[in-house]
Amino acid sequence: MRPPRFGLVPGSDPRPDAPERAERPSARLASLAVALTVAFGALGVRLWQLQVLQGEYYAQLADSNRLRVHRVAAPRGLILDRRGRPLVTNRPAFSVSLLPMELEAPRRVLPELSRILGVPEAQLWARLEQGRSRPFEPVRVRRDVGIRVVTVLEERRHELRGVVVEAEPVRVYPYGPVGAHVLGYLGEVSAEELEALRPRGYRPGDLVGKAGVERQYDGLLRGDDGEQVVEVDAAGRPLRVLREQAGRPGQSLVLALDWDLQREAEAQLAGRAGAVVAMDPRTGEVLALASSPSFDPNAFAVGISERDWKALAGDPRNPLLNRATASAYEPGSVFKVVTGLAALQERRASPGSRFVCTGSLRLGRWVFRDLQAHGVVDFTTGVAQSCNVMFWLLGRSVGPEALAQYAAQLGFGRPTGVDLPQEVEGNVPSRDYKERTWGEPWYPGDTLNMAIGQGFVLVTPVQVARALSAVANGGVLLQPRVARAVLSPEGKVVRRFGPVVQGHLGVRQEALAALRRGLEAVVARGTGRAAAVRGLDVAGKTGSAETPRGRPHAWFAGYAPARDPRLVVVVLVEHGARGGLAAAPVARALFERWWAGQEQAAYARPGSP
Repeated sequence: MRPPRFGLVPGSDPRPDAPERAERPSARLASLAVALTVAFGALGVRLWQLQVLQGEYYAQLADSNRLRVHRVAAPRGLILDRRGRPLVTNRPAFSVSLLPMELEAPRRVLPELSRILGVPEAQLWARLEQGRSRPFEPVRVRRDVGIRVVTVLEERRHELRGVVVEAEPVRVYPYGPVGAHVLGYLGEVSAEELEALRPRGYRPGDLVGKAGVERQYDGLLRGDDGEQVVEVDAAGRPLRVLREQAGRPGQSLVLALDWDLQREAEAQLAGRAGAVVAMDPRTGEVLALASSPSFDPNAFAVGISERDWKALAGDPRNPLLNRATASAYEPGSVFKVVTGLAALQERRASPGSRFVCTGSLRLGRWVFRDLQAHGVVDFTTGVAQSCNVMFWLLGRSVGPEALAQYAAQLGFGRPTGVDLPQEVEGNVPSRDYKERTWGEPWYPGDTLNMAIGQGFVLVTPVQVARALSAVANGGVLLQPRVARAVLSPEGKVVRRFGPVVQGHLGVRQEALAALRRGLEAVVARGTGRAAAVRGLDVAGKTGSAETPRGRPHAWFAGYAPARDPRLVVVVLVEHGARGGLAAAPVARALFERWWAGQEQAAYARPGSP
């Protein structure tokens, strides 16, 4: 018998095995299909991630091999005085930066760059780390390098890949320390500042104003940077400019400062600590604002060294402090303007009132002593001689609440709003203030001290200038203002700053007139005779303010011409002892300088003799 075909055992039935054998190839194909689906799905997800999520990153990475995007820094706007004289300008310079994505061998490049630039290697590493978060943007490591350094870096470009030289304007302060507290200086934007400024287009490494009008008007002065897209070869050498977008320089700022007055004020304060404020009582324009000692803002123009910064910040004379706006002092007798006005307005005194000054005033078991016995004085003579006894009596008569009220009307105890940063508000004391601060009740002696500007009263020189301007102009409290106008990059006026009225004294004109007659007598025959100017009627008030920190501070606050005030001058000399001896001569020098300029202007007018 012939054996079964295909090796089948006789009696067996091949049909039950047929479905099982048919399923095996199908299972394999299904597994393969699933594996291929997963693989292609993963590949698709990865391609989507690379092209969509990270497409811009890798496009930049590819372009960075042949393209450079250079930000062209826009020059900051100029700062000019009221006559158009440039006070702050720019000059071209070169800066050295690192490109983190191109710095292939930092352990070799940074030590060599440190030697060329004279910058500590640790500082370069720190800068590089700061720039890791923005790998396609240059990280500046030194500004304003000399042409020798630029030449060396260009010659060794192929060895120092990742190091670039960029053109960048640098700020110039041609007068050095003169006017530094008004003009301010620049510094690299801090992390805290950048958090707030980034939405306005600021980037890490940018220079921003740190003080003065450079800070106050930074957004106006800053301008808009331009951009260049440059094709480079494998060594990073530029081949051609592919695209260029021009920037726009910042707007220029015209200040109200009269630079002749400013320099006079600085010269008068030389070697002494103090401040001078000169202000137009009709408009609030600040014609001079000096603080001494000063500093040279050019030291900050390209980044101050850590050693120089520590020396400046640690100087016990505190040259960075703007004493005109950011430091409060005991006013002494210049505060008698408040006491006198309060007494006249409240009808506790009149021009004909008479007072007996024996040289002291007894209050309980306490004796308050004046500098001398003035005898019988009327109100005008009492102001002229700065008779403490008279003002003690007046202060006691009106009371501390009225003194605080009139001090507030004259603007004391709150910032003036001058367009400079970091202004302090000073202090006008009250019963609540003393109980809250010192845990003590208000004593009658506190009222006597307050009446002559002692005790808890604190003011700034710019506050005194605002207050005296209100007395001089008939009762209008004006905001002191440094800026006068804004110019476009083409030199056209785009904005003018007008007077800002902050309030009115609300006192009778007869009271103001009586007080002003007393202030005229101060210079004509009283304690302020050292402020007198030939041919110019000057009114004012001297002050010698006791302070627990040393000798008394010397004050003078005055205005001229007395019958048509156009200039207010306030002088503070720290520890100058006597206002009439230390501060009044400084004021006289400014009045003389201003008056000479007025006479020259009158002579130059058509039709003048």
